[in-house]
Amino acid sequence: MTDNRAEVLRTLRGTTSLKKFIDRLVEYGLTEKLTRQRLSKIEKGTAVFPPGLAAEIAETLIRSGVPPQQVEPLRVVRQPLIEPVPARTAAMRWKQWSRMVARVPNRRWWEQPLTVLSRMTSSEYAGAYRQLFERYGGDSEEVLHLLRRRLEIGGEGGPFHPVEGDAVGIRRAASTLRVCADRTDLFLLEVKLRNTGTVPWRDRLLFRLGTPVSASLPLTPAILPVPDTDPGGVCELIVPGRAQWFQNLAVVSYVMVFPDLSSCLPGRLPLWVDTRTEVYESTFDLPPGFPAAEIAD
Repeated sequence: MTDNRAEVLRTLRGTTSLKKFIDRLVEYGLTEKLTRQRLSKIEKGTAVFPPGLAAEIAETLIRSGVPPQQVEPLRVVRQPLIEPVPARTAAMRWKQWSRMVARVPNRRWWEQPLTVLSRMTSSEYAGAYRQLFERYGGDSEEVLHLLRRRLEIGGEGGPFHPVEGDAVGIRRAASTLRVCADRTDLFLLEVKLRNTGTVPWRDRLLFRLGTPVSASLPLTPAILPVPDTDPGGVCELIVPGRAQWFQNLAVVSYVMVFPDLSSCLPGRLPLWVDTRTEVYESTFDLPPGFPAAEIAD
């Protein structure tokens, strides 16, 4: 229970039997049906007070001669010590990420990712990551600048709303959506998205669904900037990552969002990372029409 009224009720009953206590309440006007079994469960904490019952018992005890100050705690519900988890709204996500990015100068894992990477693995690993990223035309400083600016836009503008005619496709033949890697190895995936709708993409982001990393999931950025793209155009994104620890086939899913991290169109972008070293039976595809089916080209 989240309140102490059961304990208060036991104290008020004292050594009086359950039956005599209920008979006394009925004698002084209790209208709510109350049995010994029900009262016992309430006192033990295995049942909760029905709405209004505690207040009616309090009034009845006062009429029977119990001092009001002794009965008053029966009316008060003790609030939970832990506040409920706030709703995962777009505004909440934007607030969390904006607060994080606002402290970038003091956050080494944002400002100096290679330094942190070298501490977690080795300087040789960090150097390989830099070469790999630069080989594909990546610029970590530019990515960071875009993320900061677009999150600032999300706080100043909006609310943002989906627009009819907005659509996206994947150029699968020109993209690398799946990679085979050894456990904890670094990798880069190239994704080319085509604006197949009638709405220009401006200041869009890719937002990763679920936890950003676990023993069975690879580490990839939680948010990535999407290059501004006009209808009919194609944009290229580089997704850096580190493979998961377990030997398994993992999927990372991204959705396209506005600067305030609210969804702008349906569908998801799945990326596959395979760290298995043995031959396994192939997994089953999602059935046609499944709600989480990937976006099609």
